[in-house]
Amino acid sequence: MGTVIAFVPASGGVGSSTLAAAVAVRAAAAGRSVAAVDLDPWSGCLDVVFGLEQQPGWRWPELAEVAGVVDGLGLADELPVSCGVPVLSGARGAGWGTDPGAAPVEAWLETVPDVVAGLADAHAVTVLDLPRHPSVVAAIALLVDAVVVVTGSQVPQLGSAFAVVTGVRGLLARARDADRAWETEPLLPIEPWIVLRGGRVEPDLEDLVVNQLDVPLVATVGEDRRLTAEVTDGLPPGARGRGDVVRVADELLLRLTEQAIAA
Repeated sequence: MGTVIAFVPASGGVGSSTLAAAVAVRAAAAGRSVAAVDLDPWSGCLDVVFGLEQQPGWRWPELAEVAGVVDGLGLADELPVSCGVPVLSGARGAGWGTDPGAAPVEAWLETVPDVVAGLADAHAVTVLDLPRHPSVVAAIALLVDAVVVVTGSQVPQLGSAFAVVTGVRGLLARARDADRAWETEPLLPIEPWIVLRGGRVEPDLEDLVVNQLDVPLVATVGEDRRLTAEVTDGLPPGARGRGDVVRVADELLLRLTEQAIAA
């Protein structure tokens, strides 16, 4: 099974989906098999981030009848692809978890672990783009190797980050310890990683974030004008291999690799 990295925004507008897409793109550029999965049924738009919203291919509604772990390679062949990354997202132009004709979110959540596990079995890296919702985090808690909480640098954003980090930490701990037989191999505990986004992040602020949240601050991301140019050209984040977001994406992939080796 490959490594699975999930991204959770501490608040709106911090670029969590952008960073998730860049990590997937950079993994593909490094020659690693990778899949990206949109797990936000309320406002997810990962296909838009990748520039795939008009491209044919399967979305989550095609997987409504999933029962059991999917064939990850077979599923990837049905998905729209950008920069070598097959992307599983929601239905184009629809709130795919809330439309009257859509399956209830509770039913969708039951399929999520089987889909993610199948993709992770077939790919070296699986990137998950999550919302700030406990039920979604709980659904993938047993599958992830790292959870990255992306936060802005303003006071309200940092306040939200404290709540999200505390919630994610608790959910991961409970899910990975619950109902496990004593003879089974224990799951390693996971501490969320923090990525701090802001126009200018001072070292004092970095120290404050680490001390208050008590989790690793793995990277800081400044403003990256290259992203605007890539979006204008219909390219996903990181496609041109330059810029601050690319640097952080590469750092996260290196950290993920080192963690997997250490384990």
